[in-house]
Amino acid sequence: MAVVQRLRGQGTRIVIFLIALLWVAPTLWTFYETFVTRGLHFTWANLSTAWQSAPFPEFGLNTLIIVFGLFLVQSLFGAVCGFVLAKQRFFLRTVFFVIFLLQVVIPIYALIVPDYQLLRSFHLLNSRTGIMLPYATSGIAVLAFYQAFRGVPLEVEEAGRLDGCSPAQLLRHIYLPSAFPAMAAFAVVSVSYHWTDFLWPLIVTSTNHARPLVVGLAMLSQASESGAQWSLIAAATVIVTLPILVIFALFSRRIVQAFSTTFHI
Repeated sequence: MAVVQRLRGQGTRIVIFLIALLWVAPTLWTFYETFVTRGLHFTWANLSTAWQSAPFPEFGLNTLIIVFGLFLVQSLFGAVCGFVLAKQRFFLRTVFFVIFLLQVVIPIYALIVPDYQLLRSFHLLNSRTGIMLPYATSGIAVLAFYQAFRGVPLEVEEAGRLDGCSPAQLLRHIYLPSAFPAMAAFAVVSVSYHWTDFLWPLIVTSTNHARPLVVGLAMLSQASESGAQWSLIAAATVIVTLPILVIFALFSRRIVQAFSTTFHI
C-alpha cells in the first residue's frame, strides 16, 4: 500500500512538472530568441534594437500611471465599501453586496460598446483617463477588504469607539492595518491584469500619447514591412514582461502568503 501511495505521489509530481514546463515554455522561448543568436552566442543587440524601435519610455510611463493609479483608486473604493458592508447595517445592504459580486462574475468586455460610447460622448477617447475609467471600481477589491474586515474582533472596534474614534478613524487606524494581506493580494490581481490588458486600451487609443506597453508591443509587431522579426518581437516582449516577472520572483513567498491569508487557500 505504501509503495502504491509513493508511486501516486511521484506520478502527481511528474504531471505537475510537465504542466509547469508547458506553461513556462513560451517564456523560455521568448528569452532564448532575445538573448541567443543563431550561432548560440549571448547578445544584447536584440534588446537594444527593440528599445530604439518604439517609444517604450512613453509606453512605460503610460502603463505605470494607468496600473498604479487604478490600484490606488480601486483600493480606496474597495476599502470604504468593504468597511461599510462588513461593519454597517443598512437598508439594501444585501443588494449592494450582490451588485459587487455580479461585477466579479460579469466580464467588463460585455459592456465594451456602451463604455466606448460613453467615453466618446465625454471626449475621453485616446487618454489615460479613458482607459482607467471603466475599471475605477473593482468588485474583487470590495470583496477582499470585506473578508479582511470581517475578521477584526468586535472588541477592538468597541475599544476604538470608547476612545472617541469616528468611523473614518476606525477605518484608518484599526481596520486598514489588519487588511494589509488583502491589499497585497489584490495588488497582485490588479497590477498583473492591467499591466497586460490589451483589448480595451487598443480600442480607445489611436496614438502613442496614451498607449500602454502591451498595445505598443502590438503596434511594433505590425510595423515591420518585411514580415515578422521574431527576435525583435521577443525582445520587445521581454521589455514588457520583465518588470512583472522580477516583482513576482522577488516577492513570490509574500504573495503566496497574502493570497492564502486573504482567500483561505
